[in-house]
Amino acid sequence: MAEYLASIFGTEKDKVNCSFYFKIGACRHGDRCSRLHNKPTFSQTIVLLNLYRNPQNTAQTADGSHCHVSDVEVQEHYDNFFEEVFTELQEKYGEIEEMNVCDNLGDHLVGNVYVKFRREEDAERAVAELNNRWFNGQAVHAELSPVTDFRESCCRQYEMGECTRGGFCNFMHLRPISRNLRRQLYGRGPRRSVSLLYPKTGSEHHPKTSA
Repeated sequence: MAEYLASIFGTEKDKVNCSFYFKIGACRHGDRCSRLHNKPTFSQTIVLLNLYRNPQNTAQTADGSHCHVSDVEVQEHYDNFFEEVFTELQEKYGEIEEMNVCDNLGDHLVGNVYVKFRREEDAERAVAELNNRWFNGQAVHAELSPVTDFRESCCRQYEMGECTRGGFCNFMHLRPISRNLRRQLYGRGPRRSVSLLYPKTGSEHHPKTSA
């Protein structure tokens, strides 16, 4: 019996533990989920909840109407965001093996940034310190994540351009960075940068600082 329970842990057959939380570190039901969300006490991976804001989803004019942002502008904005966050986290906390950003629209996944460190102790320290920080005028909410294999978390149909659920799919739609930035970030060690994650002081209004 124990072997059977171990074999189905975190799968759809598991009636006790939430398979979605186990696979993607988030669940659309949140605290209302009928199954357990087993939050890890140690992990290489942290998640920064709802940190990335896609300008195509948020850009509005003064009268509240939607403002068009081109795909080129969005990619440039995203690459800048990715480089800023990756560089500072690696410099402050340790080597990053992988960083992924969700481009989903569901509340439980939108803008989530998953960072997998090489060492669990680096991830633990990052969570402890980042929860006292602000980024771009919003409080940072960081926690350890059970996700270590992003191949199990991603929507394969999205990667092939065939997902019919769109932004509200319950599996990760990971936004890619440009090839040049990927070579630049994953082919180098930490470098010095201007701090972009501000200590919390009771006010969430901080100027945007360039790297």
